[in-house]
Amino acid sequence: MSTFPPTFLLSLLLFTPVWAGWYDGYSCHSRTAEVCRVKDVTLDTERAVQTASFSDVRDPLVIESGTIVHFSRELANKLPGIFDLTVDKLGIVQLFVRPSLVHLSAVDNAIVKLLLDETTDEAYSMLTLHLSYNKLKELPSLDRFTRLMTLAVDNNVLSTIDMATFSRLKALRVLTLAHNRLLTVSSPADTPIQLVKLGRLSFAGNQLPLIDIRTWEFDSLRELNLTSNSMTRVEGNLAQFPALKVLDIAGNRWYCEWLLMVHSHQESHRLTLDADQPGRCREENMMTSHQHCCNPAGAEGSGLIDVYGDKWDELKRLTQLLNTLNATIANGSASVKHVLEAQLKTLNTQLSKLLEVQAEHGTALKLIEGGIDRQKDKTVTLETVLQGKVDQLRQIVDARWNLTMGGGDVADLVDQLSSNTTTTNWPSIAANNEKTLGKLRELLETTTRQFNMYSSRSYDQQALLNTHMERVSTVQGELDKVRLNGQEIQQQLAKLEPTVDLIYSFLKDVREGCGEELD
Repeated sequence: MSTFPPTFLLSLLLFTPVWAGWYDGYSCHSRTAEVCRVKDVTLDTERAVQTASFSDVRDPLVIESGTIVHFSRELANKLPGIFDLTVDKLGIVQLFVRPSLVHLSAVDNAIVKLLLDETTDEAYSMLTLHLSYNKLKELPSLDRFTRLMTLAVDNNVLSTIDMATFSRLKALRVLTLAHNRLLTVSSPADTPIQLVKLGRLSFAGNQLPLIDIRTWEFDSLRELNLTSNSMTRVEGNLAQFPALKVLDIAGNRWYCEWLLMVHSHQESHRLTLDADQPGRCREENMMTSHQHCCNPAGAEGSGLIDVYGDKWDELKRLTQLLNTLNATIANGSASVKHVLEAQLKTLNTQLSKLLEVQAEHGTALKLIEGGIDRQKDKTVTLETVLQGKVDQLRQIVDARWNLTMGGGDVADLVDQLSSNTTTTNWPSIAANNEKTLGKLRELLETTTRQFNMYSSRSYDQQALLNTHMERVSTVQGELDKVRLNGQEIQQQLAKLEPTVDLIYSFLKDVREGCGEELD
């Protein structure tokens, strides 16, 4: 048996650290396991990468521990036979991706930049790429990743994403961009994004106020996760995802109208929806629609998933019109009606007084007419008496004339007539009659003047009464207009009634949801 001299052993012990610094060899710590696992790979300098050796590794390779700050092209070239590589939790800041890799997992590092092979236009063979829990602010061009099926970029610091980045990934089946800082997800306005094999898409845990899906053609999309954003609506139509079965939308600030459309779509397409946490709606002062929280805001945004289309604008206009009509009825019409009623009441009072005065004047006129009739009767009686006296005088005159002309036989007749008139003082009677006639004439003139005066007053009162009647007619016309306006308002209210019933039904459903939440 040969032995080494003591000096050789001493030299070997002294120079072992130096050799270790010059040459680092890494190998699988288990030769029988299916997966090659390497531990404690520390390559924190360029010198360390240059001296590192991976001659005894195989595919698939998992580097379980260590530190690799820059996973460079040089390091990747030292792993030529590796197609399935896992480099999780190694503190990587920059990562070079070799085109021949098929599966790459670089989760929970500090990656800020992905480096692609720009020396060739060769398409990448990558099928799965996991880059979650890093510090990526943007994604590189993925046009060469035409075979990529799974892309996971969760828990990075992306603030915006353009869906056109993925437009050439025709084999993509899973895309997750959850828990970044996304504020916008843009899409080309005129160019559709055709990812016909995409089955699962997640934007959960970002800060998105809305997304525009109008140009997305994802015929195989089964799961869409939009939870924990600030979304109020989705621009587009869920019906363009015919295979959609699971929709997660909890933790947002949806418009209640949009949720109503989603629930309608759910019922018609057997869609599975998640639910908000119990108590969230009450804590954030939101309303409850079915199992989600929402705000009773309008549908001002364009492109809502809305089976009613632009009817929301019409509903809003009708609601404003209804409020205006109610305000007019409650305020303006009521005040105008009050003024008209007060004026009508005043006119009715004046009309009543005029009628009373007219009645009094009519009574006075009747009394005057009665007095005139009586005076007329007296005059007729007096005229009859006077006519008799005149006739008697004519007879006496005639008798005397005959006596004078004929003589003796007439004496008896004269004596007879004289005997009948010897006691009558005709001049006195004539004087009295003359006075009586004068008084009667004066009374008749007075009566005539009074009659004319009352007639004139009656004409004036009649003219005043006609004026008031015209004013009453005018007021009546105004009242008819008010009634006509009231009828038109009633007709408009009748037209608005179906819309109001729809709003009431929706608010009732929302209130019932709030009640269930409170229970």
